This record gives sequence, C-alpha cells and structure tokens, in this order.
Amino acid sequence: MAGQSLFQKKPPAGPKHGAGTTANMDAVTHEVRDLGRRLRTLEERYSNLQTKTQITEQNILSRHKRVTVELKTMNMDINELKKEMMEIKDRILLLIKEIQTLAKKEEFQVLQKYINLWEPINFVTRNEVNDIIKETLRKNNIPVK
Repeated sequence: MAGQSLFQKKPPAGPKHGAGTTANMDAVTHEVRDLGRRLRTLEERYSNLQTKTQITEQNILSRHKRVTVELKTMNMDINELKKEMMEIKDRILLLIKEIQTLAKKEEFQVLQKYINLWEPINFVTRNEVNDIIKETLRKNNIPVK
C-alpha cells in the first residue's frame, strides 16, 4: 500500500463501520503524510535548484564583467602597440630618407682620392700666412701695420 498513491486505490465497497473505517483512515493519513514528505522533498530540491541557478547566474555575471574588463585592457594595449608601431614605422622611413641623402661608397672613394692627392693637412690658414708675413717683415726691419 505504501507504493500506491491515494488516487490509485479502489474505493471501499460500501459503508462499513468499525475496524475497516479506522484502517481506511489510517491508510489515508499515511498517504497524506507520505505525500507531505514527498512534497517537502520536492520543495527542498526546487529550492536547491533555485540556489544553484542563482549562484550560476552570479558566477556568469562576475566572469562576464571580468572578461569585459580584460577585453578593454587588451584593446587598450593593442591600440598602444599600434601607435608604437606607427612611430617605429615613421622613424624607419625617416632613417631611410636620411640614408638616401648620404654619400655612396663610390662617391666617398672619389673624395678620398682627391683629399689624398691635395693633402689638405699641409695647407696653411690665413692667420698662419699673416703671421709668416709679419715675421718676415720684422726680420727684414720693415714696419708692420
């Protein structure tokens, strides 16, 4: 009888008084208690599921916030890297332009040959020439202006 529900029982055959009615009342009471116990169990399970669902939703929200913050940080880092890359690119282009204006190896070698031929180290400056002239004039007793 414990396995059967209240609605699956056959109704009593007729109006009987006495011991049979008490047995039926005990069975009905037992069934009501069983149903109450089952209902409390289901309510507890439902409550546990609600709690788990709420915790899961809170976890999802907190993870979403954390991921959003991380994405914003990553986007800022990426934008900063892009700016730095553009600065590096601009500097490289500037270096390329400056390198293009420099003398080539062949031009340098031509200049080197001329310098070696002229030997500018042996050149004298105007001041040195003036000093030599003044010294020569003094030696020859000619007044210097």
